[in-house]
Amino acid sequence: MNVRDAMIRPLVTVGPRDFARHAGGLMDDFGLSMLPVVDEGVFLGVVTRVDVMRGKEGVPSPFVQQVMSQPELVTTADTPAAALFDAMSRYEVRCAPVLDDGQVVGVATWLSVLQLMSRTTEAGRAAVHS
Repeated sequence: MNVRDAMIRPLVTVGPRDFARHAGGLMDDFGLSMLPVVDEGVFLGVVTRVDVMRGKEGVPSPFVQQVMSQPELVTTADTPAAALFDAMSRYEVRCAPVLDDGQVVGVATWLSVLQLMSRTTEAGRAAVHS
């Protein structure tokens, strides 16, 4: 069971020249707390709800590139889900971009990884009791 099995779909991204308020709206619409920032297919960083709320002092409508940050944790689709869950717990991170050759291919959340691990555990228990 790898991160690929826990990735959130569809992948929602923003560009560096999108307005931060647009990113905030997308996070609201999709129930996310972070979005990958991508320019011409290249992963640049993330924008979080906190980034959007903080904004830029004196800038009435900041662009994503003005408020984005670097993620505390990134992962790959082949990473074992349990290893990502452990890292997310250790670093108190709730979302991690999933990268493949510098391109973002998904987002894994603490909840999506936990749900995957729970389903796998339940399936294993059912097989033992059959």
